[in-house]
Amino acid sequence: MKPVGDTLQSPAPADRAELPLVSIIVAAFNAAATIEETCRSALAQTYPSIEVLVVDDGSTDTTADIVTELAAADPRLRLIRQPNLGVAAARNCGIAAARGELLAPLDADDLWAPGKIAAQVSRLAQAGSDTALVYCWWAWIDDHSNVLDRSPPWRIEGRALQRLLEINVTGNASVPLFRRSVVLELEGYRSQLRDDGCQGCEDWDLALRVAERHRVAMVPEVLVGYRRRSDSMSTQDDTMWRSRAAVAQSIAMRNPSISSAMLRRSQGQFALHLAGVAFWRGDILRACRWGLRTRPLWLGIAVSPYIARLLLRHIFRVAATRPRLVAHGLTFDSSCPADPLIPYDRIYLGHWQTYDREPSHG
Repeated sequence: MKPVGDTLQSPAPADRAELPLVSIIVAAFNAAATIEETCRSALAQTYPSIEVLVVDDGSTDTTADIVTELAAADPRLRLIRQPNLGVAAARNCGIAAARGELLAPLDADDLWAPGKIAAQVSRLAQAGSDTALVYCWWAWIDDHSNVLDRSPPWRIEGRALQRLLEINVTGNASVPLFRRSVVLELEGYRSQLRDDGCQGCEDWDLALRVAERHRVAMVPEVLVGYRRRSDSMSTQDDTMWRSRAAVAQSIAMRNPSISSAMLRRSQGQFALHLAGVAFWRGDILRACRWGLRTRPLWLGIAVSPYIARLLLRHIFRVAATRPRLVAHGLTFDSSCPADPLIPYDRIYLGHWQTYDREPSHG
């Protein structure tokens, strides 16, 4: 697939002194199986002004040993160790130690295209000083980096709080680039979610809080490989459901313009997301349970043909071709299908135009 829009070129090394330093924050817990590949994808960025901070969150495997060996060969990489306090606290620890003007979180099992940071820094400069978050598109990958699906080609920019509340167009923690000053002003990721037993949506929560005050921008290219693992936090659906509710409630309390209808749509979309996660795990009954919570009705109707197709593939065990994600050039697009399995961007577009004409949604 050819990247949409002009390809963003990485800055020349000679300009390094004038470039903002980007601090890449990797929170890692028992990530020995993937941490080397993840760190190498960060260190391979074409953008020359980076530091990589790996926060070992109390791992009991060889994660720290692997990072220590990598750091000995590349001074841009640093290891920080702390007791097991959770992913939000680990990211906040890295943010506190960071020296960069910009922050880029990266989960310890995900991958970046070489041009990811360069493209986002360039877009941030174009978007202006009131933009504090730049996202991109991503691909879902399995344990062997085979492509499972790709993100919808979202093009939401500007004042995007309500869109981002309805559906998380930033996707996952490894996607955004932030202005560090804004993240510090917001006191980073909310570790309280873990303390309250509803962790899982900390990355979405931070993106929403940034979007409350600032504009967002995007790069129209697949630049992140987001790994789906059966033991990951995102598969703990009941905890994720509580986490979404806590995040949405806190945002709604501060923003009276967010209607009850918007909150219902957000809840219904998240139920559909959890149905997809359960389906991917092979738990069809649980997928149906979450699918029945999908609201509004038009959304369930709109996605039903695509879900029926996936069910038929599952029933008849039709094997899909799954190319391995390859960090080729500035994007992962050549390894991704042209379209996502469910084209949420097209499904939502017409309905958003309808909502925007209603006074209660303005």
